[in-house]
Amino acid sequence: MIARQLLFLFSALGAINGIFVAVYFFSRRPRNIADCMLGALLLAVGVRTAKSAFLFFNPAIALEFRQLGLSACLLIGPLTYLYIRYFIAGIAQLPAGQQWRWHLGLSFLLIGIGIVFPYSAYRHVWDFSSHAIHVFWLGYLLATARLLWQTRREWLNDGDRMATSSMLLLSVFAGSGIMLAAYATTPFTSYIVGALSFTFSLHVAVLAFLLRKEVSTPSDARQKYKNSRLTQEDALAVLASLEQLMTGQKLYLNPNLTLVQLAKRAGCTQAQLSQVLNDKLSKSFTTYVNEYRIAEAKQVLAGQPQLNLDIVAERCGFNSSSTFFSTFKKVAGQTPASFRTQSGQVSGAFSA
Repeated sequence: MIARQLLFLFSALGAINGIFVAVYFFSRRPRNIADCMLGALLLAVGVRTAKSAFLFFNPAIALEFRQLGLSACLLIGPLTYLYIRYFIAGIAQLPAGQQWRWHLGLSFLLIGIGIVFPYSAYRHVWDFSSHAIHVFWLGYLLATARLLWQTRREWLNDGDRMATSSMLLLSVFAGSGIMLAAYATTPFTSYIVGALSFTFSLHVAVLAFLLRKEVSTPSDARQKYKNSRLTQEDALAVLASLEQLMTGQKLYLNPNLTLVQLAKRAGCTQAQLSQVLNDKLSKSFTTYVNEYRIAEAKQVLAGQPQLNLDIVAERCGFNSSSTFFSTFKKVAGQTPASFRTQSGQVSGAFSA
């Protein structure tokens, strides 16, 4: 009896804590689409895990709850793929666009069909469809594996050693695969294995990522930074590389651009890039990138007055409209709307 209670406790905690972690990723700042996809993935997995736990300990659970769990499986595969694709897009400059609408749109279409033909009235169809749902999930995992293989040089340091930021990336992929294998093999094992696999794989990996601590002391960090300082000539070379990356390739349009990613593209370390920005430009990484984004926004606002401000924000590399508005006012000293009005008046005066 105690063993069953502990089993339920671990599986239920996995679902509940997973949902809490999902809320964290939804509210994390600065917000980016990769975090939102990870939050949605954790939420879908939490729902599926909760259904598995309650069904194992209460087989008479309502059929609607069973349908909810199966519907969540339609989202886990696409969300795994989308999270990893958007994460890698910030490193490898993959075209991301609005493709999430198509992938999740297909999932929600299938969920809608399920609502029209509910589990309670079409139980035999749903029991058969559960296998098709697992194949759907597997298809997205295979697409994700292919994406990871094609971009392995980007998320590995020096081509062979895993980057710290990639630990969560691969943990999410592995956790999704382990859960699928657990649910697909329930006829040979136990239904609760799927719930437990989440608790001890994806959930543990995410918490380890969130709670990780740097082992170096502040003095160690300062010594490391000191030893990595660039010469005057090298610093100018990094500046030239940055200029090419920002004005030529427009890396600032990537809303998920990080200091680590920019340093890698510029051919220097994170500490060295910070040194160049601070010593040569007297700017932080965030200020440096946002100034390029605001300059781009000014051109778009003046040149395409018909565009909605939300679209302008997205085109110029901002994850949210609120961030765009606050950053624009901070950098330009006025709101995007007032700038657009002012630029329209100026252009009108010249045309007159």
